[in-house]
Amino acid sequence: MTREFSMPLDDTTMPESGGGALNGRTGAWSDQSLSAEDRVAAIMEDLDYDELVSIVCNDFRPFVQRGVPAPAYTDGPCGLREVEGATALPVAVALAATFDLAEAYGYGRVLAAEAKHAQHNCLLGPSLDIARDPSGGRLPEGYGEAPELVACIGEAYVRGVQDNGVLVMVKHFVANNFESRRTGWGPVLERGDSVDIRLERAALWETYLWPFRRVADAGAWAFMGSYNRLNGHYTCESSDLLDIPRRRWSWLGFFAPDYIFAVRDVESAWRAGLDLPGIEGDSGRTAEIVRRSGIDPAPSVRRVARAMIASGTMDRATATSDGPASTAAHRDLARRVATRGAVLLKNVEGLLPLDGNVGSIAVVGPSGLDAIYVMGGSASVSLEAQRLVTPLAGLQARAGEQVRLAVAQGSLGDAPLPDVPAELFTTPDGAGAGVELVLSYRDERGVEQERRDVLSTMSFSGAPEGVAGAWKATLRTFLTVEQGGDYRLSLLVGGHAELSVNGTKVMAGAREASRFLGGPACPLQAVVTLPAHQGVLLELTYEPGPAIGMAEVDLVPGVRLGWQHPAAMHEEAAAVAAGCDAAIVLVNAASGEGMDRVGLGLPGDQDVLVERIAAVNARTIVVLNTPGPVLMPWIDEVGAVLEMWYPGEQFGNALADIVFGDVAPGGRLPVTFPVATADLPGRPDTGSFPEVVAYDEGTLVGYRHLAAAGKPALFPFGHGLSYGAHANELIGTDVEGASVRLRLRVSETSGRATEAVIQVYVRPETTATEPRRLVAFRRASLAPGESVEVPVVVEPQAWLSYDEGADDLVEKDGVYELTIADDAEDRGIAISVRLADGALSVLR
Repeated sequence: MTREFSMPLDDTTMPESGGGALNGRTGAWSDQSLSAEDRVAAIMEDLDYDELVSIVCNDFRPFVQRGVPAPAYTDGPCGLREVEGATALPVAVALAATFDLAEAYGYGRVLAAEAKHAQHNCLLGPSLDIARDPSGGRLPEGYGEAPELVACIGEAYVRGVQDNGVLVMVKHFVANNFESRRTGWGPVLERGDSVDIRLERAALWETYLWPFRRVADAGAWAFMGSYNRLNGHYTCESSDLLDIPRRRWSWLGFFAPDYIFAVRDVESAWRAGLDLPGIEGDSGRTAEIVRRSGIDPAPSVRRVARAMIASGTMDRATATSDGPASTAAHRDLARRVATRGAVLLKNVEGLLPLDGNVGSIAVVGPSGLDAIYVMGGSASVSLEAQRLVTPLAGLQARAGEQVRLAVAQGSLGDAPLPDVPAELFTTPDGAGAGVELVLSYRDERGVEQERRDVLSTMSFSGAPEGVAGAWKATLRTFLTVEQGGDYRLSLLVGGHAELSVNGTKVMAGAREASRFLGGPACPLQAVVTLPAHQGVLLELTYEPGPAIGMAEVDLVPGVRLGWQHPAAMHEEAAAVAAGCDAAIVLVNAASGEGMDRVGLGLPGDQDVLVERIAAVNARTIVVLNTPGPVLMPWIDEVGAVLEMWYPGEQFGNALADIVFGDVAPGGRLPVTFPVATADLPGRPDTGSFPEVVAYDEGTLVGYRHLAAAGKPALFPFGHGLSYGAHANELIGTDVEGASVRLRLRVSETSGRATEAVIQVYVRPETTATEPRRLVAFRRASLAPGESVEVPVVVEPQAWLSYDEGADDLVEKDGVYELTIADDAEDRGIAISVRLADGALSVLR
């Protein structure tokens, strides 16, 4: 395979566009009274062959000269990256946890408004990647593990953005479910192949393609191809994959690839049907490649023109205001989504909301700027200091003078730790202070070389001077401490690193960068026991591996060791908590693009901290500031657990709203929280980074995987408590063709306002072992004592499954069990229906 790495070029070939209709020669394509197809036909007739070639090489001057804007992209699935004053919204998984299509639509409207304000007309989002691997670094950027939930939230988001004149580019097509080897391994100009996902056809169609099919039907006009390979082929170079939306779904939009590593053979990608060569610049696609191929560029240009016209982007000028992008209404939505997406996992004896008998609260853990508000990577958002509401600030403002807050750090959370003092290091030969470095590399003749040096600390940044291509480093030193005990160690890594203590591996992991573009750093973490006055041998092996060495965007290889003695913090926090009526313990885990989590445990000393606080305060409330599932060895020891995800800039206000009962938490889990990491599918070993990963579970992802294995979840998909309670009653069914409308009476039963999320699952009765799957849901808000009729429609698509002969999803006749439930493990209310020749009947 030809390796033509498509680094983005400079802007010399890109006209300024800004979005909206530009000054230029006009024609029938500018006439808004005509249909979109007539306008597209008019501009296509006006373009000559050379102009068509220019456009498919990402030179949009022929468009701009006719008043059609060039795509002006911005990252923004969870808020706009690098846009001054943009609203830091809750991450996408928090939006999914609302199970609320109206909120998803409003979220999209906010993004569209802020994109236009910043002169962007194409939003790179949403992310429809299924949360197959619970430790996947970009899990918070997506909408969870259930294809139907991902599809429904994605549809509403897409409509919210595009109804307001901004194009979406939906990503990542397809099976991009974790970060390890997603872009390959090795130096940028010698990058090895990306991970190859082996996936059976049924799972591809039923699970991973399903959300894309739905947003295509909803009017999404652009798809972004992913980095990974699928069954041996790069997705952006696979005509089989790129043809599915066009030939099977009659989709009329265009494809572009993810950034520099998504296309390895430029000509193959063009021949496969990749309409545009990249997000920026020509990415190596030349007019000669297009002409030599003999492939007509007109269909690709038509798809791009149709997207710019039919989405309304051409006709809706972007804003020109000099003020901040965010508005009060945008921040109100951010606060509302944060509360409606917060999931109350446990609440013993109604501990939450805190009542008037609580006069003092201990706030323990990262509750200030050290809390995590946004994820890392292209989905990150810059935080505005004057608007950011920290958890502590939100609680303080709401508590006022009536409730005393006592603050203790307790833990530094999942963050890079302070540097180890250089004077504690001794070289292995005992000659003096320092860290021994052994560097291995090949010189320009390809001859193996070794270089030795002594560093002052166990850290370095950037490639060694005079070394090009692949290289490895080993750092060895004795660490001697005055005070023995448990110590936290952290490794901030851009690359692949392993750390051992006296020959025992304590940390291992890989990152494309120590911090990817924005958001939190994502270090490796460990807790080790160090003896006093006795040197222990630290050995760090490192290779750049997955590191993306692009200094121009602050992506450089390197590693830094940090440490902390946590005992004093724990004791101080326990003393503070023991003297208060209740304790709120905030714990976190960092996540983002280019880096997967190492298991599902809370990093560092945080589990120990929770246990320590719970031992001294029976009213301990744990607030999870995490990207997704975590293990909870302390679950039986605490009174309440609240999952807040990464809730954006309104974190503190949303938390205070919930804790003090101004708003009930309304979220339901869009991902399963397992008892053990191994209970869910994922990479076979978090310490290895295979080039080929088989999705052997097929369609059995998330809650369906547990059901097939007969294992309970710690907290199942769809689970979530509220401050009130409700009961469901099926009062009728209305059948029309292959759809059924379930009429439910939902009643509040506790005398307190509550939120109900009705979930409908289906399974074929003829296959007793097949787990049920989510096919419909509906959210309802109930006042105290209120009963409301809630219709939930199960559409004909509920009966679709993969047919090998058709190589497509087809309706399968048979008897199906529908279960109306409150979560994936709830027995709920079950009825049977029969599908025969496209007609449905209710059996019982």
